[in-house]
Amino acid sequence: MSTGDVTSWEWTFEGGDPETSTEQNPTVTYNTVGSWDVTLTVNGDDGATFMVEDYMSIYEVPDVTMQPLDVACVFWAPYELTGGLPEGGEYSGPGVTDGMFDPEAAGIGAHLITYAYTSDDGCYNTAEETLMVDACTGIDEVKESAVKVYPNPASDVVHIASKTDMIIISIYSYTGQLIEKVQLSGKDYQFNTTSYPAGVYSIKIETEENIISKRLIIK
Repeated sequence: MSTGDVTSWEWTFEGGDPETSTEQNPTVTYNTVGSWDVTLTVNGDDGATFMVEDYMSIYEVPDVTMQPLDVACVFWAPYELTGGLPEGGEYSGPGVTDGMFDPEAAGIGAHLITYAYTSDDGCYNTAEETLMVDACTGIDEVKESAVKVYPNPASDVVHIASKTDMIIISIYSYTGQLIEKVQLSGKDYQFNTTSYPAGVYSIKIETEENIISKRLIIK
């Protein structure tokens, strides 16, 4: 933005690389966190020197990581993605909506899931992991006989009975919103649905042997 009959520019960049430059519009890299002065001297008929203290504020790029993602069966109900650090970031990728992953929407195959995080300083970084969706051939038959959900449709109380101990039961709305999540250890569980709006729900049942998805209609 220098004006007038300028014949040369002399820059000094505290903490920068390069530390000095005679280019009119130099490119400078800052590799050290801190606040750094910048000085510009212009030579010509109306030469002058201009210095701004702490003109450049350099912050750390956040260290962003993701834990490896387990293989998902294509018929599973949508579930919440976890394992991205620092917490408070956003997930994106095929089948991902508001932090929920829908295996059926993503489809069978390998999908790249991205976790993005922006620090309070405005610095941004991402991490990526591959999530594999499998057809899980043969599990459909197992899941249908291993767990029973009744009555279905239901109006007040729903019973879940499993041949093996159930560990986690997650109930989702048709939009993929997690309604209820229960940790337990046992073959029987029941819950009241009188507070649930009528509609179609998905129940994900994690047992000691399988993860099973069931559809529930509440009338």
